Amino acid sequence: MKFAAAYEQSRDAVYGYLVYMTRDTGLAEDLSQEVFLRMFLHLGKFREESSVRTWALSIARNVFLSYAKRKRPVLLQEQDWEPEPDLSRNLPEEAVLKKEEAEAVRRCLMCLGEQERTVLLLRDFQELSYEEIARIMGLTAEVIKSRIYRARQKFKEIYRNVTDAE
Repeated sequence: MKFAAAYEQSRDAVYGYLVYMTRDTGLAEDLSQEVFLRMFLHLGKFREESSVRTWALSIARNVFLSYAKRKRPVLLQEQDWEPEPDLSRNLPEEAVLKKEEAEAVRRCLMCLGEQERTVLLLRDFQELSYEEIARIMGLTAEVIKSRIYRARQKFKEIYRNVTDAE
């Protein structure tokens, strides 16, 4: 496999995952570069037991965890989401509602711990299978199913509280 093909297949998934995990587009770009450097350096070791995207997301998770443990441990914990400034004054009503809904989802995701956030992002946003998520996280598919169920329950509770408070 050529690096350019691996990059094309995984760049959006890696960047999207890192943006959600870090809440910082600049940091997500920096960490994405680290992910793709590691992929480039280890492309010969890729055994194609999983998809390139799964392999890239596994590297992205390891890069994120390594960074967070060293520099910003708070990213691994449950936390409150600080909303971005309101730039929706000139948007049509439908666009404003979609933006508000997306912001509520992001706020709720950030209230989850790293593992809960990761399983939901990989399953519901990246649409990976239980087996692919299990490979990324080094767990069994049964454990992943259980964690996804619990994370969804917790997310729903947080979402209800956030939307009821607004």
